[in-house]
Amino acid sequence: MNDWDPGRLRIAGSVLALSYLLVGTSCRTSPHLAPVDLESGGWEVAEVPAVWRPRRGAPELIGELLVLRSATGDRMVQFSKQGLPVVTAQVGSNRWQISSSLRVGVYTGRLPARRAVLWLLLDGLPPPAPSAHASGWRLITNAEAGNWFLTNLLTGESLEGVAGP
Repeated sequence: MNDWDPGRLRIAGSVLALSYLLVGTSCRTSPHLAPVDLESGGWEVAEVPAVWRPRRGAPELIGELLVLRSATGDRMVQFSKQGLPVVTAQVGSNRWQISSSLRVGVYTGRLPARRAVLWLLLDGLPPPAPSAHASGWRLITNAEAGNWFLTNLLTGESLEGVAGP
């Protein structure tokens, strides 16, 4: 008797392929947004020195904050340290995505985005005043010194920078 019956192999192969498709697509996150193409033009670019504290009690990271905004409303925010991206957030096409060198993976979702995520609050420099729905965020600006400080009163996460030109 042959255990490798061709009929059974076809059925087993079909079940395996179907299982792979179901598991592969059900756990898959949203498709990633296309990289920002600055060559296409129409982007406002602002870059300022910034200090980020990921949570209460964590050490501060001193780096650069890059905020890009297109005429269509798409935007990208990147915090980098010595030229290496630490956090990159992108919003466009009714979607958002965040990647970080501090965590493995790319996180994506549909708009409206969760207001608790600092990087999704920024859409220009200086940052806009967070709305009442912004999950504990507070913005303090010092026009004389040209600085601003955005902090989450619940988590202790904060970002400090200088006002844009």
